[in-house]
Amino acid sequence: MSNAPQARGAAEAKARQATGWLEGDTPTKVGRFGVAGLGVVYLLLAWISAQLAFGGSDQSADNTGALKELAGNGFGKVLLGVLVLAFAAYAVWQLYEAIAGFHRYSGNKRTAKRAGAVGKALIGAALAVTSARLVAGSGQESSSEQQKDATARLLEAPGGQAIVVVIGLAIVGFSGYLVYRGWKRSFLEKLDGSVSHRVELLGVAGYVARGIVFGILGVLVIIAGVREEAERARGLDAALKTLASQPYGTALLLAVAVGLAAFGVYELITARQAREG
Repeated sequence: MSNAPQARGAAEAKARQATGWLEGDTPTKVGRFGVAGLGVVYLLLAWISAQLAFGGSDQSADNTGALKELAGNGFGKVLLGVLVLAFAAYAVWQLYEAIAGFHRYSGNKRTAKRAGAVGKALIGAALAVTSARLVAGSGQESSSEQQKDATARLLEAPGGQAIVVVIGLAIVGFSGYLVYRGWKRSFLEKLDGSVSHRVELLGVAGYVARGIVFGILGVLVIIAGVREEAERARGLDAALKTLASQPYGTALLLAVAVGLAAFGVYELITARQAREG
């Protein structure tokens, strides 16, 4: 009988350990590496955006262009190799979360979180593949060109024009959601523990800047669908260049570049506290 409490204690410890893994402790620790990698990408996008503001960048202002910024020298290729592992870890983490994560939520919110994790897993996998191809020195079509080609194929399909417009509306809705999350600071629920007021402001600026860019992108996709002009649906590159072409475009694009840089720094600082992607 004296061994019974010890046996129960051991069983409870094993149960807590298993529950901790199911809650995502180990996958999250691995995936945080990828959150930091995303921070690097946003810093590179901010750099390209700042160059665009002054007409001095020949890289596409998208994920591929950002990663290509690193491919021109030996140290950059080493960093790209690290990012391959980071983005692969992020993809695995998000895939795990999509299947068995978000136990702290219930009902529709858990379903929505898991659906979002599927999309993030695809983004992580795409970034890992792009980084690996750049490390290997093989050609890589820009994300913007891929999106333009995909839109062109969709426009040629039956009902494709309406589908493109709906996608554009969804992107505009997502942009509003990003701005709302930034303004309400609800993005902080993705972290374990608290952050300083300065770090919080970095997150606010980053979410609002991303919302602005995605809003422009959504409008361009809608125009592409209405006018059947796939060239307009060239992703972040088209959105940022459209912003640069507006009155006071240089100042606006510089402001967005600062916001994107703020988000990159925010991701790097809070990566070790991330409990969601």
